Amino acid sequence: MQMDRHATGQAGRDGNGGGKLKESEQEELERLRREKAELVKQHAKEKAAWEKERAELEDERDDVLKRSVVLWVKDSLNR
Repeated sequence: MQMDRHATGQAGRDGNGGGKLKESEQEELERLRREKAELVKQHAKEKAAWEKERAELEDERDDVLKRSVVLWVKDSLNR
């Protein structure tokens, strides 16, 4: 709740509400919000890239396992 008052500019200097943020504080708050939004977007892009790479690696692992099983079966049939 106190964070809400700060975010809306309703917090006083003593933190008990009733005051307004200074213009420089409001500008900094907006800058920080924009920076946070940009970081959230960047994180989402990186997470998507990591998930794509993980899926590709899992597919590659599955292919290797399938080939290994085929070779194992062929080897056991030739004995």
